[in-house]
Amino acid sequence: MRTALLVSLLLGAAAALPAQTDFFGGRVKATLEQIRQDPAAYKNVKVEFKVQFASLGSLSNPFFTQFTPQEFANFHVWSHEQPIWREKSYKDVFGMLFLSKSNPNLDKLYELDIYQGLRLTGVVRNIFQNTPWIEVLEFEPIEGKLDTPTLTHLFRGEKHMDQRQWQRAIAELSQANIDELPPPAARAALKNLGVCSLRLGETDRAVAQLEAANALGKDAEVASLLQTARREPKLGLDRVTDAPKLKDSERPIWDVFETGDKPPARPAR
Repeated sequence: MRTALLVSLLLGAAAALPAQTDFFGGRVKATLEQIRQDPAAYKNVKVEFKVQFASLGSLSNPFFTQFTPQEFANFHVWSHEQPIWREKSYKDVFGMLFLSKSNPNLDKLYELDIYQGLRLTGVVRNIFQNTPWIEVLEFEPIEGKLDTPTLTHLFRGEKHMDQRQWQRAIAELSQANIDELPPPAARAALKNLGVCSLRLGETDRAVAQLEAANALGKDAEVASLLQTARREPKLGLDRVTDAPKLKDSERPIWDVFETGDKPPARPAR
């Protein structure tokens, strides 16, 4: 009876844990966003998540904590999923990560480059003003890395898209070295390329780009765009950009007849 009760309690605890759980292995897989949104759910739980290194930090003690400058090194990161080519996301850096100065990987922390992808294993030790303070137990580099030129291309590409300048957006996004990017950034770049191709009426190219984006991770928006590109590509066409920008009196006669408009009236003599 006691054994059955213990197993029931363990299974109940495992079901209550968020994200993907390896309960009996003592580790929970999550994202940094999930941890920040509900830090209490992860307190004193060993959790694995991916980030992009931002910088080393400096410690301060707004309340009593074990994370003193004498015992711990502090560093800042972005979540692996953050679109940091966007200004708001770039500024949303997370700085409550702490590595013990007795950790054998301390020297490797000091050698990290900005934007380096990392897989961290840590424990939420404290929560202050709904912000988790995480002790990092282990970290290792992962493939895929952003850099300043790539972020610039991604940023400019989206700006051109906002202005419906699809060809210019494609020119920028195509320089982003998509094969070398972390999967979330590569998926975003391919999705944007697919949108641009769809708006220009290049259906086959749009389908290929959106399929590549979809292969890097399920995304409802990508799935919807892909369905449009496959079944009703005309719905994705940007017809506004195809409209002549000339005044009627400046348009060539063949253009007028092709669009079905009446030719401009001759000025009275």
